[in-house]
Amino acid sequence: MAKSKKNRQKDFQKVKFKVGKKLPKGDNVTNLSFKTRQIKLTQRIKEDDGQKPVTKNKLGIQDLLRQCDHHSSSARVNAVCGLKELWLNNTSDLLIPTNVNGYGVILKKLSTLLIDNEAVVRHTVINLFKLILNRLAVKSTEDNMNRLAGNLFTHIHAFLCCAMNHVHEDIKLDALLLFDTLLDTFPLLMVQQTGDLMKNLIGLISTPVYLGTKGNATTQRLSLNPDSKLPAMKFRARVLQRMKKAFMEALNDDTRKRCFITNNLENSQDTWSSFPVSQARHDTCFASQDTGIKFSVLFSGGCHDLDDYITKPSSLESFIKLSVPVLLQCWKEARASVDEHSSSDNLVPADCLEVMSLVMCIIQLMFVLCSTSQRNNSVLQVADVPIVSPELLVKNYLQDFVKLFMNNFPYSVQVLPQTIKKRKKNKDSQSVDSNINQSTLLALNLAVCDVMSSFCSDLTLKPGQTWIKKLQGYVIQFFQRSPSVEQSKTLIRVMKNIFINPHIYADFTKAYKFTLKHYMTCKKMVQKRMFFNLFAFMGQTWDGWERNDHGPQPHYRYECNGEITAILEEFFQSLPGLLLDVKNSGEDKLWLMEILTLMCCGCTQRSSKTFKAALHSKLTEILDSQTGIFCYEDEQIQQRLCFLLSLGAPLSREQLKQLLHLLRHPRDKPVILRRKSWSIVAHLIHGVISNIKEQVPLNNQVIFNKMSQDQHSQLSDYLRFMFSLQIGMIAEEMDGFTPPESDLSETTRWLSFEFSVQGDQWERHVEIANIVAKELANFHIPASLSNGYHQVFTFTSNMEQLWKSTLANRPHIHILSAYSLIKYLYETSFPHITVKPSTEFYQEGSLVIASVLSSLFCRDVAHKMPSEEMVWLIKADIIECLTMNSSLLELVLKLLTARSLGEYKTSEDEKQASKTAIDFLYSNDSIKSKILDMKNMQA
Repeated sequence: MAKSKKNRQKDFQKVKFKVGKKLPKGDNVTNLSFKTRQIKLTQRIKEDDGQKPVTKNKLGIQDLLRQCDHHSSSARVNAVCGLKELWLNNTSDLLIPTNVNGYGVILKKLSTLLIDNEAVVRHTVINLFKLILNRLAVKSTEDNMNRLAGNLFTHIHAFLCCAMNHVHEDIKLDALLLFDTLLDTFPLLMVQQTGDLMKNLIGLISTPVYLGTKGNATTQRLSLNPDSKLPAMKFRARVLQRMKKAFMEALNDDTRKRCFITNNLENSQDTWSSFPVSQARHDTCFASQDTGIKFSVLFSGGCHDLDDYITKPSSLESFIKLSVPVLLQCWKEARASVDEHSSSDNLVPADCLEVMSLVMCIIQLMFVLCSTSQRNNSVLQVADVPIVSPELLVKNYLQDFVKLFMNNFPYSVQVLPQTIKKRKKNKDSQSVDSNINQSTLLALNLAVCDVMSSFCSDLTLKPGQTWIKKLQGYVIQFFQRSPSVEQSKTLIRVMKNIFINPHIYADFTKAYKFTLKHYMTCKKMVQKRMFFNLFAFMGQTWDGWERNDHGPQPHYRYECNGEITAILEEFFQSLPGLLLDVKNSGEDKLWLMEILTLMCCGCTQRSSKTFKAALHSKLTEILDSQTGIFCYEDEQIQQRLCFLLSLGAPLSREQLKQLLHLLRHPRDKPVILRRKSWSIVAHLIHGVISNIKEQVPLNNQVIFNKMSQDQHSQLSDYLRFMFSLQIGMIAEEMDGFTPPESDLSETTRWLSFEFSVQGDQWERHVEIANIVAKELANFHIPASLSNGYHQVFTFTSNMEQLWKSTLANRPHIHILSAYSLIKYLYETSFPHITVKPSTEFYQEGSLVIASVLSSLFCRDVAHKMPSEEMVWLIKADIIECLTMNSSLLELVLKLLTARSLGEYKTSEDEKQASKTAIDFLYSNDSIKSKILDMKNMQA
């Protein structure tokens, strides 16, 4: 039965709720909610087996490398920090190239994080990059090249290019930090495997403008980023600084010396001619000697060709075409602010000065690299190797550069007044800012001079006089402020570029005078050498040293200019003093050789008189045996000094004594070298002979008899010098060694000899005696019948008097003197000698020869002989002399026979020695036949 109405209403009674209160859920609804607990493991706990390096959290390299790809930025930072921990604790293990988990794997993984979106990750990565690269760069350069070159550097290069092309500005700025690190640690690698890095630097501040349907980039324009955190000019300055640094490394002297080779090894003998370039050039590169391969790899769908290096001519030329328009736009942008703040065009605001200076310095470095030269072989030849010809630079850029840079040159810095009052700055900071601005301004103006002068290296260019005068005025002004070493390099390059142009060198005469004045007063030897090289180049060029390899004509032709000649004469006069300064300062021998070469060669033709006078004034110091130039035990230096003496600088009596001392003393180790290859002794004697022939007219008897008193004195000193060489000592030494005796009988006089001589001293004297005897015996001035001179003039009578005065009343002489007399008698015995010695001189010579022969066979003297070689040489020369001269042979036999018969007061040993000497002469077939001929003639 149905329920009652009352009960139904009770069951279905409507419950009333307040407004906004949620309805309760039914009793029969299942509750599906549940709660869980989550445990996060960011690190794996791993037991250390003691073999592989792990961090303090027991993580190995592979674990850390996997965490570098973690989605959490903190995990990536921790992973990089763990790699740094491993690197600091296990550097030696990770530096092993064959290590699978070494530095190569770490650097590749770090490269992928260069484009990470989190700044903290990138900064941590860059710091670890710096640490690893600095450790890799500790060893030698070739080791560094092998460690980072190849696929590893290609990988780093690829991601670095991606970072430099990123849309976010922070990533670009961080990429520049890594670029700096690579350039500091591996400059050689960055120079020879530049790849796309330089183009990407340009891309940071510019964007290509595409024209036409093909979409080829025809030009570049400056890019603007309205969301940039840095002002546009400040950002561009940071990029330009990197470009400047890269080109400075490319021009680094050490890098160039280590790395320059020709890319085409098969045509390595072909070099680029200097100016003008008439033949097709080959690309040159900076590369190690054993690696010349190209590093290229297909990465992420793109080819990164690392063979596109800075110093490759085609690459440099294309980069100049790409970068110069952008740099000029940067210049124009900076100059645009000048019109707003300055009433003068040459006043540059301080905030624009940095960009303008960087623009000019980059163009300067590129142009210097275009005309750089390398010494392929320092011994054989010097080859100028212009990377890009100056004609091409003049054709493309001269007109624009003159219009942009020279109209308002030189520039000066302008300090803008502050509109809002601020707290007064510290005076020290203000002075630092002003110094920075001044140094930047100097770099700007010097770079303008360097760039504009590089156009003048095109010999066909005839530039306008206006900007040439501006350059000269600024150079003169700069020399008044004592330039630094780097500034001097630039100034020298400017002066050289101007000088090689035959159309404008005369317009720079005043600047050359100031340069010479600075050179004369320069105290720093480094700078003095640089300016020496400049004037040496000018002197060689002026006298026509620089000649074309294909013909006898010089490269540079100049009109006669008295002012330039006077400048170079003053420079050459300073060379003897500079020679002594370089020697006393302890500089390297290479500079000493350069000075001597310059003094010895033909560049002194225009200033020969003044140069000889300057050389004579310093010659006493140069010839000093203790502090002079001969003290260098170097054959080339001593040989050039000997040639220097032959130029004709007058030699005083004291200077000739110095030369004698150099040749003779000290006896155990003489200063003048003597080698089997060549003998400096011979060079020195022939130098003195050539010198006297320059001073005294010895070719014609008419002029000879009109000599001045000074020339007579020089000739007399020369003969005494040659005679002192013959007797082996100077007159004072000989008087102390064997004083003459007044009561000595001339009829019964017999000589004794001193045989104490060292081996090297004897060999040296044999060489000297041969040279001097040959020179004195063969000298003659022909007769001149038309002028009344019927006899030939020789030195025979002079030498007779010197020998007689030396040997007179001396019972004891040195074997060196006796040997020289034997050689002189031999040289005068030749048939072509028209003026023979007198009979009286033959008698004196025969006494010496007979006494020497008797002494050689005497038992009392035999033990004093230093060596058998010396004895045999004396015997051979005596036989040779007596064979040539029959009169002398007859006198010697007569003396030996008389002594052997007891006509002299001699002992039995001495008589026997004379008999042995006669037997020795008869044992020679030539002497024996001569004696038979003489007997037949007497019969």
